[in-house]
Amino acid sequence: MLRTILNIEPVIYPLTGIGRYTYELARALMEHEDMEELIMWRGFGRVPVLPSLESITVSPESAASRAGFVEKAIAAARRRAVKNHLAVRTVLGLKKMLGAVSSARFKGAVYHGPNFCLPLHDGPKVVTFHDLSVLVVPQYHPDSRVRAMEPVLKEAAGRTDLIITISEYGRREVIDVLGFPPEKVLTTHLAASDSFQPLDDEILAPSLKPLGLRPGGYTLFTGTLEPRKNIEVLLKAYEGLPDRLRRRFPLVVAGHEGWKSEELHQRLDKLSGCGWLIKAGYIDSSVLPRLMAGAAIFLFPSMYEGFGLPPLEAMQCGVPTIVSDRASLPEVVGQAAPCLPPLDADMWREWIMRVLEDQALARRMSDDGLARAAEFSWRRCADRTVAAYRLAAGL
Repeated sequence: MLRTILNIEPVIYPLTGIGRYTYELARALMEHEDMEELIMWRGFGRVPVLPSLESITVSPESAASRAGFVEKAIAAARRRAVKNHLAVRTVLGLKKMLGAVSSARFKGAVYHGPNFCLPLHDGPKVVTFHDLSVLVVPQYHPDSRVRAMEPVLKEAAGRTDLIITISEYGRREVIDVLGFPPEKVLTTHLAASDSFQPLDDEILAPSLKPLGLRPGGYTLFTGTLEPRKNIEVLLKAYEGLPDRLRRRFPLVVAGHEGWKSEELHQRLDKLSGCGWLIKAGYIDSSVLPRLMAGAAIFLFPSMYEGFGLPPLEAMQCGVPTIVSDRASLPEVVGQAAPCLPPLDADMWREWIMRVLEDQALARRMSDDGLARAAEFSWRRCADRTVAAYRLAAGL
């Protein structure tokens, strides 16, 4: 039996990939028969209940008004620390927290940091590295983030007992780039939430209408709007589509604003007036599954991903999916989706046209995607995570 401390600080607005991972993993671990006790931790203390999705998928103003004083203070301290490029323990604002985590009450419990970092802890330690992008593709991040995160990664790797990665691609990177012992790196694939599923048009229509969309009448990209996501190739591909197709199936770009994205936003704003592009902004988790399920194609040309959860969510909705052939994405989609060179706009345009015009091909891709998505589950992720805890604890 296991006692584990899981830091749930990533479960905040806006709920991005790491927050979703932490939330779904916590839910699965709470139901796992091999967990003696799951201690959820945030800020300076224990959290009695996992926040509901409704409480975290709200406007930033509402989220701020609900946040406790401690969480606000920690967030402010982190922003100041990152801005000044301080070392890891200051960056994370964890120094005062460590005494509580390391107290006799929690001695011997496995501590799991699901977001790259670890506090000091008198017991076994596990950390999840979602990717090593700040080390291997630093050009896709602001310099300040690279300077702040590099010591975080190296410090955590130097103290942890075991590293969890979310893809085999990421596992190989941790072994090759950080020189971490292979036997102490475990992969726990992610999964799509149960809320992502095929839906009938009459269910989809009310949610899509406020966005000016109709079921099956658009293509979709979702993700943080940053250079690594390579949205530019979709814009180039769409500019070459026949006008009849791109107006019938506009491209919807949805996601939270990221770094180095000023020029991209200017381009998206300009193209939004052309009738074939919709800049949807951040979509709450309550709406995202329906936006995903209503798409004619899901497009994900990312240059680098530690896993790539959006394509898996799209496939679980039965939506034909096209991804780039980089990093972990071929591992995630298997044979269920075309994997294209991320900079070849002509090839992306050709595939978009083929899927939009060939209903038989679209149905086959939908079926293949559903079958592939069924191979992943949060229960399997939890099983592998529990195995990681046992290995770290020497059980």
